[in-house]
Amino acid sequence: MNKSVILESPRATAKRQQIMAAARQLFLSQGYGRTSTESIRQVAGVSKQTLYVYFPAKVELLSAVVMAELWAFDAPQAPAAPVSLSELRARLLGLTHTFTAQVMQPDALALLRLLIGEAVHLPELRGTLRRAFPARLLAGVEALLSAAHQARLIDAPNLNLSARMLIGPVISFVALDGLLSDQPISQGPPTPPSRETLAELVDLFLLTVKK
Repeated sequence: MNKSVILESPRATAKRQQIMAAARQLFLSQGYGRTSTESIRQVAGVSKQTLYVYFPAKVELLSAVVMAELWAFDAPQAPAAPVSLSELRARLLGLTHTFTAQVMQPDALALLRLLIGEAVHLPELRGTLRRAFPARLLAGVEALLSAAHQARLIDAPNLNLSARMLIGPVISFVALDGLLSDQPISQGPPTPPSRETLAELVDLFLLTVKK
């Protein structure tokens, strides 16, 4: 049987999840550099051969773990066009709120910091960082703005630039209040921006594409 078919079976999916869960646990508890493939194999309870069938390199495991953590956020790439400005506002607010709430979870921030640190030395991780962190949200917002522009609800001739005008401030919350937060652990995890704050941000953004 073709190897790709085998790796897509329900049993293979469960095995991948088993290995990724072990890697996630170890990456979060002791970092990437101090986590060996042997320790991952032992915690996952699989053979060395099985581990390498699914993940030939440790760097591939880190990529898979981070993508699984952050891609729980869903930004449809071909959304239906909103029928009104109020619907567009609600959907932009939903995207930004879901994104910040997901990415600013303690484990997600820890994995992002880990990925950023390793991407400095491992160029193959930079694409993973871009896809996992800003690119998915940017593409989702751009697709939604494109649908709204075609429906003549907004005037956004440069969709990518318009999307960046919204995503930049959203990412600043993640970067400044999450990744670079100096809040003592005793005060709890970083707090994502409130829905009210994001609503103000979306309203200010919509002024830039108003017809």
